[in-house]
Amino acid sequence: MPSDALSRPPATTVELQLACRSADVRALKATIAASLAGTPVTLVPMVKGGEGYGGSQVVLRVPSQLKGPGMLLSDANAIARYLCGGVHAQSSLGSSERWATERWTEWEAMVLAPAVAVACASKDCDALGALLSATLDAQLSGASYVAGGSAPTLADVVIFSSLYPLLATTPAAPLPTATVKWFTALAVHAAFAAGCTLVKASATTAASLCAAEGQVLLLERMCNAPPADPSGEKFGITTAINYANGVPHMGHAYEAISADVIARYHRAYGRTVLFQTGADEHGQKIAEAAEVAGMTPIALCDKYVAAFQDLNRRVKISNDVYNRTTSDVHKRACAELFNRSKAAGDIYLDTYEGWYNVREETFVTETEAAATNYMDTVSGKPLKKMKEQSYFFKQSRYQQQLVAHIEQHPEFIQPARRRNEILARLREDPLRDLSVSRTTFDWGIQVPDAPGHVLYVWFDALTNYLTGAGWPDAPDGDGFLPADVHIIGKDIIWFHCVIWPCMLWSSGMPLPKTVFGHGFVTAQDGQKMSKSIGNVVDPLEQLAKYSSDSFRYYLMRNGVYGSDIPFSESNLVYVHNADLADVLGNLVHRATNLCDKNCEGIVPVCTPEAVFDISALRIQTETAMKAFAVQSACELAINAVKETNKYLTDAAPWAVKGEGAAARKAVIIRSTLEAVYAAAHFLAPFIPDAAAAVFEKLGTPAVPIWKLQRGENLGSGVAVCVGGILFAKHEVEGEVAAAAAASGFEAEGKSSKVKGGDNRSGKGVAVIAKKKEIAVDAPLDVSRLDLRVATVIKVWRHPDAEKLYVESVDLGEAGGARQVVSGLVDHITESEMVGARVVVVANMKPSKMRGVESQAMVLCGTGPDGKTEFVVPPAGVPNGERVVFSTFPGEPDDVLNPKKKVFEAVQTGFEILSDSTAAFKGCPFGTSQGTCRLTTLTAGSIK
Repeated sequence: MPSDALSRPPATTVELQLACRSADVRALKATIAASLAGTPVTLVPMVKGGEGYGGSQVVLRVPSQLKGPGMLLSDANAIARYLCGGVHAQSSLGSSERWATERWTEWEAMVLAPAVAVACASKDCDALGALLSATLDAQLSGASYVAGGSAPTLADVVIFSSLYPLLATTPAAPLPTATVKWFTALAVHAAFAAGCTLVKASATTAASLCAAEGQVLLLERMCNAPPADPSGEKFGITTAINYANGVPHMGHAYEAISADVIARYHRAYGRTVLFQTGADEHGQKIAEAAEVAGMTPIALCDKYVAAFQDLNRRVKISNDVYNRTTSDVHKRACAELFNRSKAAGDIYLDTYEGWYNVREETFVTETEAAATNYMDTVSGKPLKKMKEQSYFFKQSRYQQQLVAHIEQHPEFIQPARRRNEILARLREDPLRDLSVSRTTFDWGIQVPDAPGHVLYVWFDALTNYLTGAGWPDAPDGDGFLPADVHIIGKDIIWFHCVIWPCMLWSSGMPLPKTVFGHGFVTAQDGQKMSKSIGNVVDPLEQLAKYSSDSFRYYLMRNGVYGSDIPFSESNLVYVHNADLADVLGNLVHRATNLCDKNCEGIVPVCTPEAVFDISALRIQTETAMKAFAVQSACELAINAVKETNKYLTDAAPWAVKGEGAAARKAVIIRSTLEAVYAAAHFLAPFIPDAAAAVFEKLGTPAVPIWKLQRGENLGSGVAVCVGGILFAKHEVEGEVAAAAAASGFEAEGKSSKVKGGDNRSGKGVAVIAKKKEIAVDAPLDVSRLDLRVATVIKVWRHPDAEKLYVESVDLGEAGGARQVVSGLVDHITESEMVGARVVVVANMKPSKMRGVESQAMVLCGTGPDGKTEFVVPPAGVPNGERVVFSTFPGEPDDVLNPKKKVFEAVQTGFEILSDSTAAFKGCPFGTSQGTCRLTTLTAGSIK
């Protein structure tokens, strides 16, 4: 027996193979055990669905020459036990050590591993630290190894591996001293170090894998626990107030709708909500515009305020307060805030001489003016040279306090890239005192006790968030101060995250919990909408063609909240038809019609089946909404409807025959009705009119989401109405159709050379193939896409778009690498891009993105929290190999016709399975070496 008390399996020339994921702690247990015992083992990629593998994350194949007919071991601790000699190793241990080894090994599997996973998922080590202090740390206080004795045992192996994701790097919170000391000593032990090297151990990757499992555990725990009553909770949300000197545009609609979705969700969940919006009506620009129009400033404001309110009405904004900065109550709030800052010693009178930007109504330093050639970069108008007496606000005194607050409260500025931008600017450019009054015009709120001075427009406008909550009469805004979130455009984040916090601190007020800076709505090609270019989309024109539900749903479904989103009318029509008409509308009509024909139009008396997990949907949606992952919440809701459609299609009540048919049909129909009712609650924030129609059809009003039951929510015997269809399908007509045609196939009869053609073997280098005819009845499934394995070999920033990368991607083609443009700047770093193994859609029609041609599309998965990862092929798959789907054996189109929207239709079937497998309608992305996966994501969408 070796001195370390771990004996080897019988000597053999046959290779032991360990199928695993790199850095997985399960694999780490096996490699360390093998290293300790001197047992040679070869690592191979995990092939999900392989023979005997099932859902395992680590599998040891034991050849027949070693143990009977051969076997597969799939429990990590069992594999480690076998590799280090199994029960034979225990013969050299005393009885107390044997007992301790078994007890601590079982404790690791049953207690420690789940606790580590939860700590990684929650990023909170407090509970784990308490657990270790009461157990492992006490055991190690007087011993070098877990089971005592003079050498490591199986217990040390499995516990070290479980703690690796946290202790191989600096943990989020200090862990017990004896445990850390023991781990540190083992980390440099030759066998433990060798095991870590063999599996390419990485604390970061291991923590990500553990976190994914921890999320599942947390979800299970939350699903099994009754939801807390939120009726005592308050949620305050605001939009930026609209500047009343012009008509509403798409950006105004987008901000109002996104904030409304969040507000409606929290109301629907059961919270009391205060949702504020309004109009900013003061400033030099309004005074000048009114003069040009031959109107008084207030008349001009009244005109545009009416236009904004009309837009809000048409897109169904459910605001509780509409603030106007010309109101007396707002003027009083501004005076109070100014006087509080003055009393705090933060206001003083001085003279300003320098440059002034009329559009932004801000003073500009000489350095800043020179950098822009003394021009406003947006309007192109020259800056004005000014000298005037002004009141200044001592903003500079809050520099360190502000930086500390942003660093210590990462939730304060979201998304994280906005936070990083503000921190970088604060660190490079110290805050200067702020001019907060003007004397060159009089259309504004008078500064208290200072004739001739009006308040700086931002000091005035920002105060509206207090006015709408009833401040100062209600010091805490009836529980709505501080606001839970300010929803604003990314272009005004400095004012909200720097000037506003300093103002609040000066007046003794708390800061809002979060400021969320959303992106812009751009033209279809990603360019900024501009009248000079002619690509401006008028929201009122869209609302004249499409329902507010369709408009709202498309804007929320079309992109990650926080990033810019392109607007395409043809895509709006596609999303409307695919999700709202074909999925939701079709399901509601089928369900109510089946009830009418088979159950006399009433909810049948029977026990329904669970179509989807309502508790899981509730928790996942709550998590997404609290993280402002609005698109993810939308996807969760529509996916529940898709699950219900699938249930009804698979159950096929129309085909049920024979004895008991009526009872079985009743169960299917009630189950479908119950699922439709529950799903409508989660869709209601996005499509309020359609959701209200669903509740009316089902004869049952909505309940607070937290009160939804897993089983019966509808009353037996309640009348169900078929009524009209929820959504009629739209056709793409006029200019939209012409634009789509312009980007489609070439005219009939013309030849076309297309990269990435047919490769029937599914392996090796992609070839150039001649364009083939696509049958009229060709299936609209994933077989139409030519998905290929590739490697990113070079990456650079797009010259004209800050959110885009340009990549050289090797598909193994004789003609060399392809150029691809991807909108991944906000999600994946350049260093992570280079060398990445990816899956690309190789038969996309080449198109220009902001002037740079893109010849393929890289597929990525996005989780409920917005995290984005590549779809990764298994190791050993050559570039150019086609990704195949066993249940969809067709051949791909040579080139996808953009006019036919094939990719858009297929993409809705992509999914991430719970084991991180990339799939289309449950069928994995397959290659010669196994299936393609996401690194850590266990749910979400792929596109």
